[in-house]
Amino acid sequence: MSRFNSEEATMINVEHAAAMPAPSLGLLQGSVVDCLADGSFMVQAQGRGWHCQRSASCLLAPEEGDSVLLALAERRYWMLAVLERARAQTPSRLSVAGDLSICAPGGALRLDAGQRLAMAAPAFALEADTGECRVQALRYSGDELSAWVGAARWVGGTCETLWRTLSQVSQSLFRQVGGVEHVRAGHLDYQADDSLRLHARNTLITSQDLAKLDAQQIHVG
Repeated sequence: MSRFNSEEATMINVEHAAAMPAPSLGLLQGSVVDCLADGSFMVQAQGRGWHCQRSASCLLAPEEGDSVLLALAERRYWMLAVLERARAQTPSRLSVAGDLSICAPGGALRLDAGQRLAMAAPAFALEADTGECRVQALRYSGDELSAWVGAARWVGGTCETLWRTLSQVSQSLFRQVGGVEHVRAGHLDYQADDSLRLHARNTLITSQDLAKLDAQQIHVG
């Protein structure tokens, strides 16, 4: 909970304005002592507390204990920059009020991280003319995945899939297996509207209980 509110902080500034001379060039270096609920800050400098707002150019979010630079403009103090972090191991956080856009109209934009790059948002959108992704090992987890593409090509050494239910619908299907193809099923049903052809150098059809061949005409040999 904040030790000050904005009204108390303003009263502190007004009460001390006449008693203390304005700093030279309107600049102050102090330490953040409180982060108020309205987004303003209390900064300790020259033996007293100063109420200030964070300027739009100060993207690094200050925390208690940080050394900051203040500037006086139109009887208001603004935090221009965070000079030194109180806890160097604390992750730095860039924060702005409202939307943020990072643009490089004439060049490239690159993000580098020595350990981990993480992104989190309620919604994610990516748009590009061409794309390339290289990941040594990738894991995806989600409730639903949908893709609409003109052509898809998969090239790899091994492909393993495990599904509770698998459905395929296509206008035509071609499959070529150079080695051996095994199918193990509890019940196997093939149905063709026009014709069905099975051909091999040697064909074996065996049944444990019943083998039935039924047609209007049966030709053997």
